[in-house]
Amino acid sequence: MVFLLLGPSLVALAVWLVAAAIAGRIDDSFIGLCAITSFLLTLPVSSITGLMDGYLARGLPTFLRASLTAAFGMTIAVGLVLALFAIMFSPTVPSEVMNGALCAGFFLLLPMGLCSLLSDDDGNRRRHSIEPACA
Repeated sequence: MVFLLLGPSLVALAVWLVAAAIAGRIDDSFIGLCAITSFLLTLPVSSITGLMDGYLARGLPTFLRASLTAAFGMTIAVGLVLALFAIMFSPTVPSEVMNGALCAGFFLLLPMGLCSLLSDDDGNRRRHSIEPACA
């Protein structure tokens, strides 16, 4: 649940702040459009990343898992942007679009890593252990 709500919200907030810094207060509809679009494009990325984080939670330490989850979320975001561009415009991707896709991926590094850290339920894993509580 953390990945589906917090991840896209953090990305939309970051995009809103960047768009507000670039466009200023002149064009509020452009800023809102950018924030809503980034939220909707981040939903499938964060749901796939959340599934992968749940799989990695079984055997990896928390900080290694958060780093891998952030890198995986960035990779999925870059792939999504490039796939959407190839479907809508042309199969050859110019370098400007590749740089934009990398920027979109970098917007997901921190939110996906933070969602991974916040979804860590280490206390629940220890409590449901099959070992006896008293020795």
